[in-house]
Amino acid sequence: MIGSISLKSWLDELKNGRRFWLPVVFNIIGEIIAFGIGMILSAMLPNLDDGLNVFKLTGWISLIAFIITTILLPSIAEESFYRKGIINFNSKTSLIFSSIIGIILYASEHSLKPLGLLISAIWAIPFTITYIRTKNIYIPMTAHFICNFAANGMTAVIMAAKMLKIL
Repeated sequence: MIGSISLKSWLDELKNGRRFWLPVVFNIIGEIIAFGIGMILSAMLPNLDDGLNVFKLTGWISLIAFIITTILLPSIAEESFYRKGIINFNSKTSLIFSSIIGIILYASEHSLKPLGLLISAIWAIPFTITYIRTKNIYIPMTAHFICNFAANGMTAVIMAAKMLKIL
């Protein structure tokens, strides 16, 4: 049990069929769009450092750390804190204010450079909207895990292949 997050409850939610998986799919589509917008912004401003991609892979230990810190833990830790822990449903004003605070803090964790803050804030929006609409933290957690697995998993596979001298 992590705060009011239960790994058993998360696993139970995964069995809930369309009611669970349809919002997960829409969240993933939102993330794909958000990543696309981030890539466009980076391409439009090539001389600006976004402060992202600072993890240096130097060997097996750093690869394992990369997998743990970019694939396994973020979906649980970030969604538990930036969405479940911060977003307040008591009133519309507190919902909007707390959502913005959560997005800013999420962005600050990913980068401290202005462009990186903007890009990371854009990434946070689909997770935030999904949590607000469903009030089910396990939906953005699942979408976050799938997105990180897809994006960072490929990097991990490529790096492992290079270290094994397959590539």
